Amino acid sequence: MTKQTCYMCQREKTSVEHVPPRCLFPQQKDLDDGDDLRKQLITVPSCDIHNTAKSKDDEYLLYSLLLSIPNNETSENYFFKKGLRAIQHNPSLIENMVKDNLPVTAIDNKTGEVHKTIAVKIDENRLHQSLISIGYALYFHHFSKPWSGEIQAYPHFLIHLTEDDARELNEPNENMQKAIEEMLDLAKSQFHGENPKVFCYQYIQGSEDTPLIMYLRFYEGSRATLMFKK
Repeated sequence: MTKQTCYMCQREKTSVEHVPPRCLFPQQKDLDDGDDLRKQLITVPSCDIHNTAKSKDDEYLLYSLLLSIPNNETSENYFFKKGLRAIQHNPSLIENMVKDNLPVTAIDNKTGEVHKTIAVKIDENRLHQSLISIGYALYFHHFSKPWSGEIQAYPHFLIHLTEDDARELNEPNENMQKAIEEMLDLAKSQFHGENPKVFCYQYIQGSEDTPLIMYLRFYEGSRATLMFKK
């Protein structure tokens, strides 16, 4: 029997990794309508280092996403139910994220809706690494082989809110997101993922230097682009 190796390295498989992390998917007790959003979750073979050792980063990714404004009702309900439990059991995670918050008014560029919210400081390097790990795992899942190149992550849900020139700073990110979505529509790219209320993804072929582009959707509203670079 051939031994399976980790999706991320050549170590022998010791467990399976959920992609994206299982904690992003609400349990039935956290769903008002009794939906099952943990059905047919994507898994890949993993070693301990690339699975259990990054559990704290998985939780950080979860709350970074749940704090995003344009998410759906599933995200909002999940935050108030799981979030309250997390604050009771591990208050430092949320406290560290919101300790330097500033009240802001945000306007949805697509709907014009005005949101009274807070701006929080996110550890961008930590978030990028979480998204990059998801990219490597999705590639392994989708193509049954590891990706040997680099991956660059562009989280479109991270925006500038407090700077005087916030609109200009956000413009390149917004333009990239719009261009990627137009390319996906033009290519009629298929959606993958059994639980689109929480997560789904698309991909298209790119150029010689960037042979693949993946587009991730978390809670419908939080989106990120992954560039697979040779």
